[in-house]
Amino acid sequence: MRIAVMGASGRTGRELVKQALADGHEVVAYVRRPEAVTPMSGLTVVGGQLDDEAALTEALDLCDAVTVALGNPISRASAPLMQIAMPTVIAATKRTGVRRVVVLSALGVGATFANTRYPYRFGCRTFLAGAFRDHVAGESLLESSSLDWTTIHPGPLFDGPRTAHPTIVDAASGHLMPRAPRTMRADVAAAMLDMLTDTSTFGKQMLITSVQQ
Repeated sequence: MRIAVMGASGRTGRELVKQALADGHEVVAYVRRPEAVTPMSGLTVVGGQLDDEAALTEALDLCDAVTVALGNPISRASAPLMQIAMPTVIAATKRTGVRRVVVLSALGVGATFANTRYPYRFGCRTFLAGAFRDHVAGESLLESSSLDWTTIHPGPLFDGPRTAHPTIVDAASGHLMPRAPRTMRADVAAAMLDMLTDTSTFGKQMLITSVQQ
């Protein structure tokens, strides 16, 4: 499979690229700063801005799917990001015929707030609220896009190895996540890659945490 990764220079994006290449996929990294991506066999790096439909369309040429792992630095956590990127993603996928899109979101965004518990829920209502509004603004466009989309909603992200049995569940099930839903980036990357071909996740918000339940 040929997979485009938006946000490939970030910590989760780098993990996505590493695991995808290890699984034998071809990877196209679409990044604002190409120099931030280490060259590797099987990896093509394309530079472009989040609102550059022409550049992203070129990057998606011959791709089978696109993964979105974008994130702002802490200093700009509430700055517009997904509301800029998602219209570009939707337009570029429609121009190239790419239908499968898996987007990294966060636990507590949109309807997944119902799946949270205190004390994490308090963060959703306070210091995470600005970033979460941006996610909702961008991701809500997917519902009417006619694409085969999935959003994945982890708790707070940490670096480290994959865990044996992360909890992955459809948010619509009403499942309550742990009070401290610590999540490894490696688990998120693996789940996103698995979901690319998992039709049961199409059109769904999927929860994930590395805490076994």
